[in-house]
Amino acid sequence: MNWIATKKRQFLFLILSVVAAVSATHFFDKMREHATRGSAPLIRSGAWGDLQEWDIRLEQPLEYAGFEKVTSTGPFWIFGTLSPQAVHDLLVNCGCSDAQVNGFLNSRIQGTGSILILKPDPDALLSLSPEVRSKLYLALSQNPANRFQATPYFIPNGDVDAMFSDSHESDRIAASLVKKLLYVRNGFTYFSDPEVVIKELKTDSLRADFLKTLTSQNAVLARLLIGRHTDIDKPLNYWALSLHGVLMKNLRPLMEAEQRLPEGGSLSLVYLLPPLARDRLFTTPLPPKEGESVLPDCHWTALNFFSATPDPRMSDNDFASKYIMENFYEISAPGIAGDLVLLLNQNNRVVHSSVYLADDLVFTKNGINYAQPWILMRIKDMTGNFSALEPMKVAYFRRKGI
Repeated sequence: MNWIATKKRQFLFLILSVVAAVSATHFFDKMREHATRGSAPLIRSGAWGDLQEWDIRLEQPLEYAGFEKVTSTGPFWIFGTLSPQAVHDLLVNCGCSDAQVNGFLNSRIQGTGSILILKPDPDALLSLSPEVRSKLYLALSQNPANRFQATPYFIPNGDVDAMFSDSHESDRIAASLVKKLLYVRNGFTYFSDPEVVIKELKTDSLRADFLKTLTSQNAVLARLLIGRHTDIDKPLNYWALSLHGVLMKNLRPLMEAEQRLPEGGSLSLVYLLPPLARDRLFTTPLPPKEGESVLPDCHWTALNFFSATPDPRMSDNDFASKYIMENFYEISAPGIAGDLVLLLNQNNRVVHSSVYLADDLVFTKNGINYAQPWILMRIKDMTGNFSALEPMKVAYFRRKGI
């Protein structure tokens, strides 16, 4: 009997060992798949159908990232014609300690005329708390000469590790320093001290990689899933009836072909966009030609979204604002593709324009800078890009007659 019991225990142990090995192999395979293929996409369902979405980090072309003017000679704080006493009081009011105030004032360098310039030591910058840094950098942002305070880098969700994800050799060093120099304002996280990091990167290649990461943006890749039993009339009506230039006669055969595949298929969202957006998605404009004054910006992009021939007047903020007031009405939330998603400042001035597509996705170009691509972006991330100096209100508008 003892012999039988022993055999049973051995058999049970063998079975458990096999199960454990299979589970471990499956876990390893999943981990390897995550490392080599990225995280699984989100599936978001609604009137638009079933969207398969991947959050990505899109870098600028190296040719454009190289134009980012960051040197290892800084940082500099430019206070204009403020007196030393006024700068002393400003530093104190922002929460700097006596030792920090004295250290910063002792870093004064010779400016032009009566311009007061400080050249803070990197260690002194690292000693600032995020709260003090936020207040001080907001004061510095009032002078456009303090470029990195006036236009800081947005860190989505404050997640430095996601941004510097070891895709470049410089990421480990950069991430460690960036984490120590973050600050929060209006509910979003920002970074304004690239010179401190540049000083620690010893080669041009490492510096270029750092700038590519720093100037990258959160974006979204999306595909419309078409299963064997998908009611294709639902997404067809959403996209073809909402978007001028997107024709049902073109979409239906394509969706039906996907539906006939043994396991169904999917369509890139690019096939569901009107021509202007379809041609430009995930591209960057060419640099301006000599004498060219009008470059595509967010207003040009949003208000020409349906245009066969883009109207250059949409780049003029006054004209664009008047056009919106005359041709659109405000709604409580976006519901159809083509609605406008606007960011308004505290004076209700339109700071940024984009076009709603589906879920929480917009088609946007963040700025007139030709290094900024046309992308799909989540509304929260887009808002964070423009909330560094003052809080933004998100407002939604729909074209009259719809």
